Amino acid sequence: MLMSREIFTGLTVAFGFGVMAWIATTLISVDKRTEVMAFKVEENHSMLKPLWEDFIKRSAHYDSDEKPNTHANLETTQ
Repeated sequence: MLMSREIFTGLTVAFGFGVMAWIATTLISVDKRTEVMAFKVEENHSMLKPLWEDFIKRSAHYDSDEKPNTHANLETTQ
């Protein structure tokens, strides 16, 4: 009886340490993936920022051009 209790306690402790080790490795893995994702997002941002700024400048230039003064036809038929 005493020996089975010691075996059960040992297995429970080993299982507990195993679960804690699994949690630690999973958290480290998630942290690495998050860091890689943050780096990729930063690279995309630095690549797209000049393109976006150029687009805004061009849009502002086109918006400042004179547009024809036309009115929409609001007549309806019944």
